[in-house]
Amino acid sequence: MRLQVRRLEALSAQEREALLERAPALDPGALARAREIVQAVKERGDAALLELTERLDGVSLPRERLRVPPEELRSALSEIPLELREALERAKRNIEAFHAPQRPRSYKVEPLAGLALERRAVPFRRVGLYVPKGLVSSLLMLGVPARLAGVKEIAVCTPPGPDGRVPAPVRAAAARLGIDEVYAVGGAQAIAALAYGTETIPRVEKVAGPGNAYVTAAKAWVRDDVGIDLLAGPSEVALLVEPLPGFSIDELARWAAAELKAQLEHGPGTAALLLTSSPELAELVLKRINAQPPEALQGRALHLLVYEDRARALRFLGEYAPEHLALWLPEPELEAAFAPESRELSEAIKSAGSVFLGPWTPVPLGDYASGTNHVLPTGGQARFLSALGVEHFCKWVEVQRVDPTSGALRALRPTIEALARVEGLPGHAEAVRLRFERLERLDGPNDPQARGQEGAERWR
Repeated sequence: MRLQVRRLEALSAQEREALLERAPALDPGALARAREIVQAVKERGDAALLELTERLDGVSLPRERLRVPPEELRSALSEIPLELREALERAKRNIEAFHAPQRPRSYKVEPLAGLALERRAVPFRRVGLYVPKGLVSSLLMLGVPARLAGVKEIAVCTPPGPDGRVPAPVRAAAARLGIDEVYAVGGAQAIAALAYGTETIPRVEKVAGPGNAYVTAAKAWVRDDVGIDLLAGPSEVALLVEPLPGFSIDELARWAAAELKAQLEHGPGTAALLLTSSPELAELVLKRINAQPPEALQGRALHLLVYEDRARALRFLGEYAPEHLALWLPEPELEAAFAPESRELSEAIKSAGSVFLGPWTPVPLGDYASGTNHVLPTGGQARFLSALGVEHFCKWVEVQRVDPTSGALRALRPTIEALARVEGLPGHAEAVRLRFERLERLDGPNDPQARGQEGAERWR
């Protein structure tokens, strides 16, 4: 369909649904192919990795080159330009600053005297990070929160370059993060290797990281056997723009077109959506987008909408739940974006993966440098999923203990028996009753405190 400017209020129900529908995270063709790859690696280990790397990446590797030697990681810091080293350092510092407060906090409570309960944050012992070819920023986005979570062992898989080596910027970032386990393997085969292990790559407890349709499909196949972060589909942005003091419509249109084109660089399947109250701005953006080479738009979903009612536009964005949401509104309204009185604005914001407030906050800021994470839910999943964070590299363990001298178990016995009775599970009540039977047999029925104390002594 020819790209055109449409009115939000004039959309039919079918047109509105079509806009909300995006490319699925799981492609049927990729799912079928990924299943074969996962099974091959599961059955044949390193041999399958080497065959698939040669067939799919055009790179022939000896088995001993699957793992990048640690000295090649350390030497990479001197192989990259000073400007890039400084960029890695600055991005790493900002990511650490933003993610450090996310460290999960264990806690203990005592709802009854003698009943101690704890929710304990436990970092995964070993995780696998998938880094698409050359995307050094993704390694920082994954590695920093994993380190902050307390993960001891981090394995990185990333496709090799044509020379069979992992690109120097990725090796340098791994070295800077203190990661010495990097493997030159990509695609669905890398996910399978991390999930099930091979002769060279020990299996992990959780896999995280973005990737193409085959990587995502492989994560879907292994998620019953290993933890995953999320199933992310093609990248997307939604941009809401209104005329702003100090900006001409032409300048806002140039900035908005640049924002949309930046997102479209992610390739086929990418979705970019502009909503604006200015028909003139929409037409100027359309003109700039149409000046692009046809291949720049091929396979991408781009929509330009003009609205009259801002509240309606914000409700639509709340339903759309974009991966990236940019709101270019007058400054006083941005200041109040999270205030209770800005309910419409808050509804749109809470259904987005990452939000960029104001024209001076471009989406690439979050992709690379601000410190927020760029591993985000797509395809409307932002309604119920969050950006990758430190908590993705931990799990929770619940712990409880009864002090037998306290009377806590006696106090809760009627509750347990009543609920077990109504649910038809008498064995649950019996498991509790046996404790009292033993105490009464040992110490007699008349002195609960002495009975509990004696029981405690005998249990020690």
